[in-house]
Amino acid sequence: MPSPITELSAPTSPQLALHFEHDLAGRTFLARQFVTYPFFLTQPFYLDETLPGMPSLILQSVSGGLYQDERLAMSVTAEVGAQVHCTTQSATVVHSMAEHRHASQVVTISAAEDALVEYLPGPVILFPHANLRTTLDIVLAPSATVMVSDAFLVHDPAAQSRRFGSLLSATSVRRPDGRLLCRDRLQVTGDERTLAAPGVLHHFQAQGTVWVLSSSPTIELLEGLRAALNGVSGLYAGASTLPNQAGVWARLLASDALVLHRGFSAAWSAVRRVLTGRGLEGRRTVGWL
Repeated sequence: MPSPITELSAPTSPQLALHFEHDLAGRTFLARQFVTYPFFLTQPFYLDETLPGMPSLILQSVSGGLYQDERLAMSVTAEVGAQVHCTTQSATVVHSMAEHRHASQVVTISAAEDALVEYLPGPVILFPHANLRTTLDIVLAPSATVMVSDAFLVHDPAAQSRRFGSLLSATSVRRPDGRLLCRDRLQVTGDERTLAAPGVLHHFQAQGTVWVLSSSPTIELLEGLRAALNGVSGLYAGASTLPNQAGVWARLLASDALVLHRGFSAAWSAVRRVLTGRGLEGRRTVGWL
């Protein structure tokens, strides 16, 4: 079990809050925003030929990563019919910290009826003795679609095989009335990654999760995800349906960041193909994906 970690309260308000609406022509725009340190927001780009009204935003940080006792929070809200893609410019380093101390990050995504939100940030990189807690809360209207991903890598800059501390992650999906659809919790420590036995992470240095929350046909999404992930060499992955007809999800294990990137790209393209009839052809790459 991980060592006890000093509790940190969540921020009273997010340092980044984005609110999206669409105009009469169906083009989504950033209606309201609040951005403060450490976040920095680029101008929205319209890069998608299949969804020309969807803006892509690159969320950036000027701090150089996550540090001990840091408490970050962000929120993304898509109103009725809005479509938005959010990513980050690169991976996020979680720096070394004192024993029993940690950093935390809370992300809230709200998608109204007929909205489409893609939140695909780069992975976090856990340095030696890094302790991180992450929370992802998704509020999903019945006809909305949300695709989210999260991933982590481990790295010792000194190449001394030093271990990270711990990672605790929780994801919850709810209806606007508060009804819980599904919840996932992940808890892993650096010690567990050193055990060469079945059922543990063993030699995998990268892990990720993809959630596709949608009222679209679950079987088509599931078959598309499985076929896409099976086609990525070096990836160990599995996909299944979520409770309460919330959608599908997949968990990915990879030997390095490159293989994990290929897995995420394949999954994203497969989901797009089911939702829109077309993959990511003709879309320029920005940020992590």
